Amino acid sequence: MSLKVYIMNFGDYHQPVLLKEVLERLPSKLEIGFDGTLWHWGHTKAILKKRWDIKKWYGVDRDSEILEKAKARLSNFADKIEFINWSYAQLDKILWNQKVDFMLLDLGVNMEHFKDFDRWFSIKWEGELDMRFDRSSWRPLWQAIKSRDFDYLSRGFMKYGDFGPKFSKWLAKEILDQWRKNPLKTTLEFKQFLNDLGLGEKKAVIIFQALRIMVNDELRELEIFLQKFSEFLRAWGRLAIISYHSWEDRIVKNVFKDLATQGKIKISTKKVIKPTWEEIKDNKAARSAKMRIVQRI
Repeated sequence: MSLKVYIMNFGDYHQPVLLKEVLERLPSKLEIGFDGTLWHWGHTKAILKKRWDIKKWYGVDRDSEILEKAKARLSNFADKIEFINWSYAQLDKILWNQKVDFMLLDLGVNMEHFKDFDRWFSIKWEGELDMRFDRSSWRPLWQAIKSRDFDYLSRGFMKYGDFGPKFSKWLAKEILDQWRKNPLKTTLEFKQFLNDLGLGEKKAVIIFQALRIMVNDELRELEIFLQKFSEFLRAWGRLAIISYHSWEDRIVKNVFKDLATQGKIKISTKKVIKPTWEEIKDNKAARSAKMRIVQRI
């Protein structure tokens, strides 16, 4: 069966981004693997269907609810997968002395989070201002905002929303002033608040995204992982990271360059791998995806 037909017959409604490119670049030896973002269970399922030589697979996700769904969807491979409800940044605690042949991170947000009205991942429906991937950790966003200071919020809007300094400082001040008077607890309350400030839906989506990144400390998790991963790859083992935003890709690119200069890894993708026009046509979520792959020397 050709790779194209194999993917067409994949048979699940979830569309893994850059799946063809991931499958084509698996290492020749693949006995042990690590998927640090199992909520994108489609990659793991396709890899396990294609590579029967895999003996053990670590399926990691910080969201316990999504992990349970992944267990059901991957039940045919339960004898090979160890399901772990932790962040991929804790790979040293997950793997201990175990080295693996392949690691994968897909940094996109699972679309199922946008369907969960209790988490405030979407601005379209009413729900609590939560936004946590791991709902057992810390506090929901509407409570967390009260403990954040002006500099933290304004820097976050500049870094994760690509807003200018003047706008970011103004927005941070307006939000903190509102929270001192009356903390907003739901999606539509916050959306109406932004609307009253004269901000349309396009900016509201970006603001929601920036706050989600802040409450989950997403880029810090990525930075911690990148500091550790090379220790847990076997010789010529590979790591593939799929990112969707310029700041994510910039972090990955710079760390890979530094590690290559130190002689710890070899960069396998001289040019970043992007989805084809055909994939973007079939799956709009793929349009901003970029994948970089490295090998342990």
